Amino acid sequence: MLFRRIRNISFRKKMTLIFAVVCTFATCIVGILYYKFAENEIVKNFTANAESLVSQLGNTLDTRLEAVNRRAFAALTNQAFIHPLSDYMRSPDLEKEVVLASEAAYYLKDISRAEPFVNSTMIYTSMGAWDDYTKIRKWDFDFEQSVFGEAYADPNARGIQWLPAMTDEIFKGGNQVIPYVRRFTVGAGIEEPAYLIIQLDQKEMIKELTGDAKKLGEILITDEKGRYIAGTPGVSDPALQKKLSGENRSQEDIWYSGDIKANGENYLMYKGVLGINNWQIYILKSKADLLESIGRLRDLIVGLTVGMIAVCLVLVIFLSRQLTSSLQRLTIQMNRMRNGELEARYYYPYTDEVGSLAKSFNYMADQVEKSMKKQEEYIQVLKEERNFVEQVQKQKRKAELRALQAQINPHFLYNTLNTITWMASDQGMDEIRILSNSLGKFFRISLSRGAEVISVQDEIEHVKSYLTIQEIRYAEVMQYEIDVPQELRSFTILKLVLQPLVENSIYHGIKEKGCRCQIRISAKKRSDPTGREWLRFVVEDTGMGINPEKLETINEGLEEGTTEQRDGYGIFNVNERIKLYYGEEYGLTYESREGEWTRAILTIPVRSAAEEET
Repeated sequence: MLFRRIRNISFRKKMTLIFAVVCTFATCIVGILYYKFAENEIVKNFTANAESLVSQLGNTLDTRLEAVNRRAFAALTNQAFIHPLSDYMRSPDLEKEVVLASEAAYYLKDISRAEPFVNSTMIYTSMGAWDDYTKIRKWDFDFEQSVFGEAYADPNARGIQWLPAMTDEIFKGGNQVIPYVRRFTVGAGIEEPAYLIIQLDQKEMIKELTGDAKKLGEILITDEKGRYIAGTPGVSDPALQKKLSGENRSQEDIWYSGDIKANGENYLMYKGVLGINNWQIYILKSKADLLESIGRLRDLIVGLTVGMIAVCLVLVIFLSRQLTSSLQRLTIQMNRMRNGELEARYYYPYTDEVGSLAKSFNYMADQVEKSMKKQEEYIQVLKEERNFVEQVQKQKRKAELRALQAQINPHFLYNTLNTITWMASDQGMDEIRILSNSLGKFFRISLSRGAEVISVQDEIEHVKSYLTIQEIRYAEVMQYEIDVPQELRSFTILKLVLQPLVENSIYHGIKEKGCRCQIRISAKKRSDPTGREWLRFVVEDTGMGINPEKLETINEGLEEGTTEQRDGYGIFNVNERIKLYYGEEYGLTYESREGEWTRAILTIPVRSAAEEET
């Protein structure tokens, strides 16, 4: 009876019972002892080890950096190196420069080989720069505009400068380096200073720090101004670096320990200062990490709480199982429903909140199943209707294309036959032969065995045949030029779209102007950032042009697909065919300057013969 009552109590009461048992017997006692004992252990362990590590690390870095300083001093006091440099600066010539380059490379390489921290070396003067030829120098490096020049912009700046870590400005490779710069005088009579630049390898320094950090915590090194030099991965966050570099920098004591809070976390910190260049060394350890390492505290807490936990453990496990098992089974059925198993149901025999939830789920599942069946039936009907409409539209488009195609030929056939009649009565047989031959080519390409699409080459030949006929008729007022690159002629085009544009130029531009004019046909391939490619055909004449009002009317009609102009039927026919076949984004537009020129611009997508077949 007791267990049955527990099953039927509310979900809120079940959760209250679980939290009361667990929290009352464990959390209060364990928490107080845990944090009190942790504070004492953290301070004791960290202080004992940090001082030793900082001292050891400081001595190591002081030794390494002092060695670099000694090597630099030795090179700058060696007359075998300084004498060629001073000799060249007094009277520069090519022979002295060659000698100087050789000597500089030798002594600079000696510095790089001797010290593992050294990444690169270079001598800079206003008359030139020399390095050890082990790396590729950047061609655009400017000493005066670099951080090196800025460091010595003040005449009173110190002769030896340690700069913060940065990306190499002198040599290619993008290495992170720590520059050591030493200003020196070359010799008597030479006022221009020279600079020895030794760049330390930040990776080597971090490698040294990483090995030591395993003993205690994270390590950060800054210069005396708080600028980042090197550090272990745990202090890579710029916000933490800024916080550390600004903490207690005003302390006069070389060694300092204390707490610091950054990024929502508390750290223990120990600070030291190098003797050679006043670099700051910080040792840090998260308090949270230190708490995990305190084994004695864990043992004490376990000993005090094991008895109480053992008493309530059985009760907690039993209650949690009773509480969650039914929810888990309900979750399984919900997942089945989510995955498309509409028959999923959950039957729960009790009357608590889970029972009410199960009833609601079963009702919802019944309604979803009914709705899905109705939706599937409706979708099937829509698919059938859509397929029918698509078939009707395809047949309609094919009929429209064939009808529009058929409307083009009679008009020109009448004009051409009229021309032949005129020429036969007025001129000799040679011209009639040319006309007949051109007309034959014209009709051969026009028919194209019933094909709606032909190659650009065939379309150009078709226009050329037409122009040959018209050139004989209008020899006094017309000449033409065709500029279509050979690589474009293998693409396809809807047939009989260029000839109506040429015809329109002759009859409405050149013929009306009455003086000698030119027709030019050109084509180019274009593309946009998305990779879409199209062909741009231009039919341009130097005829009468079009006044702005009429030009606007023509372009509006082309865009809308309508025209009320009888003499412009041909171009609107072409435009409609292009849009029907290729899509609304393609078609015909006009540009013109009244009395000077007219330009018809036709765009179609780039397609090959193989693409048209598919």
